[in-house]
Amino acid sequence: MSPALRDRLDPHARAAWHAWARGDIDEAAHLAAEAAPRTRAHLSFLTSYVRGEYERALAHYGTALQRSGPDQAPALPRALDEAAAHALLHLDRPAEAYEHVLRRRGRRAIPPDLRNRVDHPLKVSLAATTVLPLAEHPLAPYLPAVTVTLDGRELLAHIDTGGTFLVMGTERAHALGIQLTPAGREHHGTTRTDLYTGTAGTLTLGDATLANVPVEAMPTLRGSQDVIVIGTNILQRFLTTIDSPGGRLILSPRRAAGHQALLAAREPVARVPFHLWADHYMIARGGFGTRHDLNFFIDSGLVYVIADDDGSSPRQACLYTTAKHYRSWSVPRATAALPHFHPGVPVHLGPLTLDDPFVATTPTRRPPWHDFGGIRIDGLLSHAFLSRHAWTLDFDRHEYTFR
Repeated sequence: MSPALRDRLDPHARAAWHAWARGDIDEAAHLAAEAAPRTRAHLSFLTSYVRGEYERALAHYGTALQRSGPDQAPALPRALDEAAAHALLHLDRPAEAYEHVLRRRGRRAIPPDLRNRVDHPLKVSLAATTVLPLAEHPLAPYLPAVTVTLDGRELLAHIDTGGTFLVMGTERAHALGIQLTPAGREHHGTTRTDLYTGTAGTLTLGDATLANVPVEAMPTLRGSQDVIVIGTNILQRFLTTIDSPGGRLILSPRRAAGHQALLAAREPVARVPFHLWADHYMIARGGFGTRHDLNFFIDSGLVYVIADDDGSSPRQACLYTTAKHYRSWSVPRATAALPHFHPGVPVHLGPLTLDDPFVATTPTRRPPWHDFGGIRIDGLLSHAFLSRHAWTLDFDRHEYTFR
């Protein structure tokens, strides 16, 4: 019997893949350990990878490659080559990521941003905790910003966990003297657009300094959307707290004990684990109404803002998903078809609850974020939900702490 057929017939393998698709990562890992070889190798890599256990993931990957052959343990699919490269990048090993892609996919498959990462490796310096006040800006209530220095120029940068490192418009990048290289196509929200990559020399946030910072640029970031974004991969370099109620961004070296001292006056109200797909897609378990088994992409840069029907001040949607999802969660068809509405039921993130949410509907039936690596994504959760607390992003524990 072929290895592929054994996997299709193995009930542990089927159950493990169903658990993965649901976002039940620990259950998927447990079931994979009892599954047929192909599933065991594949899911052992994936479950370690999304939990941030990159060394373990790479060990599974390497073992599977070494043992692969017609009648031996399985080779991992080539679709996982990119994930293995991301694991190496998360470990700050860009040269190894480059060699891995070159060996597995050939020189033509090497993206320009990876070449930049090898030629200009990112360097981060922060000796102790630094605190940056959140800046005044028309978008600040919906997309908080801090004052930074980028290649000697002082400017505002908005905090957006839906972004990578530095994200900006192509016109802004050219004005800042950042050289750009075409890098294919990408989604800006639900819009397909050209993508360019480059490298900024120095970014300073308070006492933190980053050199050779990767840049993504898109022509759609212009006009009212001409903003510079600090994304997840910059926040990931630190122990980070986004404290909207306190009007500050707190950055510490990872694992720094002094970080918590600044937050000691507020008791934690919730700890929520998250998983990380690719470079920056954070996934956490949430809910809607009576459902508590949903997977949300934590996208604090989702700015869907509109004046409420009662004439009150503008309100930001806390959740963004498809009409089909809303209908499956018992929202009436006519309501689910609206561009935005009050569902009359709470939205959840872990044990946290927002009782009077305002939500929005994407016009796209199958948005680009409908799944990450096969994990079902039920919607995007925005700053409107997160901003009620000071929330700390701990990339060593893969956990949010809300205070």
